[in-house]
Amino acid sequence: MTLSSITHTARCDHLCAFCGRTVATGERYVRAQVPGGGRVAKQAFHQPCYEAILASVNRKNETRGK
Repeated sequence: MTLSSITHTARCDHLCAFCGRTVATGERYVRAQVPGGGRVAKQAFHQPCYEAILASVNRKNETRGK
């Protein structure tokens, strides 16, 4: 799965699950599955916010392998 395959254009306002700011109508955003609460839910993220999450996870994985 690539980032472009989960990126959409907002048809209504959403709240970014990372920063809490509004993803405005017409803005590109990422809708991704996030585990939590015993079920998998899809949440909206600004593209830079989602990329920051991916970078953080990658850094953690790299340090675990050492």
